[in-house]
Order: sequence, then structure tokens, then C-alpha cells
Amino acid sequence: MRIGELAARTGASVRALRYYEQQGLLAPQRTAAGQRVYSPQHESAVATIRDLLAAGFCSSVIRALLPALSDPVMSSERLRSTVDAAETRLRSEKHVITQELDRLAELRTQWGLAPHPHVRNESGSHDESHDPEAAPFDHRDRRLRRGGPLLP
Repeated sequence: MRIGELAARTGASVRALRYYEQQGLLAPQRTAAGQRVYSPQHESAVATIRDLLAAGFCSSVIRALLPALSDPVMSSERLRSTVDAAETRLRSEKHVITQELDRLAELRTQWGLAPHPHVRNESGSHDESHDPEAAPFDHRDRRLRRGGPLLP
């Protein structure tokens, strides 16, 4: 199948599929004219990649995990340790975020500020606010990165 058909079947954009290839996550065949040709296995690989991205893994970690996911001989211990490390990292990030939110609440109280009506509770995102005076989004990277305890 061509890239447009894979995009339609998986819900991934054509741009995302090209990015996955650039990052070494997908390796489509090429026609003599250089067009990408995908197999049905690529469809399930894209679903796995999207699941891992949604769980917070970055492309370099996903690239290292994909062989373990597709090879039944590879140790499930490697997968378990990677997922355990990811969970530990996310819980740590959650703790840091909770501390930051607590500090903001303390500052609000200290300064006599009422909560802003556009800031949402835990079920929403403060980043969705369209208030031009709202604080800009802090772009600190909270993705799970290769290195440390995630991968050997």
C-alpha cells in the first residue's frame, strides 16, 4: 500500500509516517520511482508506535523497543524493566508537577489572588487557555528519553 492508504488505515498523518521513517521506526520498501510501499505489518507497527508515543516514550526509546516487541525470543525482562523505568520516571514527573502546583497555590494565597477562571482542574489542561495574558506554556521536555535507567 502507499503512504496515503497507510495513513487512512492507521489514523496517522502522512507527515507522521515520514517522521517515523526518518527516526528509523518504519522501513518501507521503495519503488523504482522512489515511492514508499508499505506492507500490512507496517499497519500494526504504526499502531504500536502511536501507543508508545501516547505513553510518553520518545522515538529513540521506541526504536530500541520495537525489536523486542516483534521478536518473541527477546527477553520480556527487557520490556518489563523499560516499562518499569518509564513508570518510575512518570511518577517522578507527576510529583514535580504536584509540587509546582502546590507552590503556585501558595503564591496565589500569599498574593491574595483568586484562581483564574480559565485554568482548568486536573481533567483539563491549562495550556488550552486562550487568555492572551495567561503565562506562556513551559516547554520543558517531559518525554521519556533514552539513557539513564530506561535502556541499557
